[in-house]
Amino acid sequence: MGRKPKYSKKIKIKACEDYEKGYDSFGGIADAIGTTKEVVRRWYITYKEHGPSAFETSNKNRSYSKEFKLSVIEEYTLGNYSLPDLSAKYNISAGVINNWINKWYNGIEINAYDPKGDVYTMKSRKATFEERLEIVKWVIENDMSYKDAADKYAITYALVYKWTRAYINKGPEALKYQKRGPKPKSEIDE
Repeated sequence: MGRKPKYSKKIKIKACEDYEKGYDSFGGIADAIGTTKEVVRRWYITYKEHGPSAFETSNKNRSYSKEFKLSVIEEYTLGNYSLPDLSAKYNISAGVINNWINKWYNGIEINAYDPKGDVYTMKSRKATFEERLEIVKWVIENDMSYKDAADKYAITYALVYKWTRAYINKGPEALKYQKRGPKPKSEIDE
């Protein structure tokens, strides 16, 4: 899900227009709205590159292909652009680009974001003890790939994660369903 920005589109555009018209400096505008001059400078660079539409908000996360991520990393490593410049050029937060660069430097494969269909929103279904055990073993054998298991077995990601954690911490007995609700009188009296 997309994030709610701290400052509205209207405030950002006004700050950029005020700077462009020479009404105030980055520092003066920043002081007036309660942020830093570096933030206002980044807004302005992004505004110059993309116009007012740069500050549109979305209700979902954007996804980027592996090739795109690698091309952005290459632009950075060749020294053509700084992190803030790339951020403004592509209208992507510097933190996101920095994460890609750190993964690349540390030898972690850069992949396109792939939520595996409706893994996060699918309805839960009942699974037998044997099915739960099979799913957990598959997850463990496949490098703890919860998303892939959820997709393969048509079970929610949350359940796959919960069952795997329970199995690792408490063993196979943790995968048995326990009846919820009031305990029988015989258990209470003991």
